[in-house]
Amino acid sequence: MKKNLLNHTLVIAALSALTITACAGKTAKESSIVSPTEAVKENSSANPSDAKKESNNADSIETEKESSAPKPTESGATKEKEQAENNSDAPLVGAYNTNLVSFSLKDNPDAMNAFEAAFPNGYNYTHYEPIALLGTQVVSGTNYLYLCKSTWTDYQENVSFVLLQIYQDLSGKSQVVGSAILFPTEESREEGEDYIDNTGSFLPENIPAIQNAFEEAVPDDENVSYIPLAYIGKHSQEGKSEEDVIFTAKKSKGKDAKTSYVLLYIAKDKNGKAKLVKTEDVEFPDFK
Repeated sequence: MKKNLLNHTLVIAALSALTITACAGKTAKESSIVSPTEAVKENSSANPSDAKKESNNADSIETEKESSAPKPTESGATKEKEQAENNSDAPLVGAYNTNLVSFSLKDNPDAMNAFEAAFPNGYNYTHYEPIALLGTQVVSGTNYLYLCKSTWTDYQENVSFVLLQIYQDLSGKSQVVGSAILFPTEESREEGEDYIDNTGSFLPENIPAIQNAFEEAVPDDENVSYIPLAYIGKHSQEGKSEEDVIFTAKKSKGKDAKTSYVLLYIAKDKNGKAKLVKTEDVEFPDFK
């Protein structure tokens, strides 16, 4: 009887030991599984000195990157500024550049070549004699605007002065885009007015009477200067003195100098002195 009781006691003790071992193993296993939220909490509560250390390392790396990037030198900035100032006088795309160094075709070989290339087979019905280059327009190629004296090839006395635009593409091919009669102007078409085109020399310097009248009627001005480019002809109106019409370039002076074109009407008073009667701005036509 005692022997059986002892065996029963041993069995119970063994079962208790197994139960305790199993519970302990389960607890260890569960403690090794941490939820993502808990992991974040634990990471955020890590040693502050370590986090600060990592942040300082990152800032150090970014500082090194910035210091290694090339910085514009003072000389480079000055060079860019000078380049921008030099380009300020460059022709604007789509706009006429009238601030020319010279109006003479001899001084503008590109414009002369474009003019000649537009008439490879000579002239039909109308002969154009270029007087001056008035402006250039940068497009996909270049538009050149000329003041020309035109004459009908079958009637030499039919002379007029026109604005002629020639377009030259990037390959060098040129063509006449259009022309517009300069004189008579809209104002000259008023009732009671008449006009006579100049059929002789167009250069005022070759016509002493015209050159003298210009110098007498157009005194020097500190703000603008007028350059006579062509003697256009005569304009008359009933009850008024006959006027000589001169095509001129008007150049303003100063930092923002600009060039425009003006017709000057010059007449003589009762004492025979030349005086400027009126001025008329020349508008560039749209040949599109």
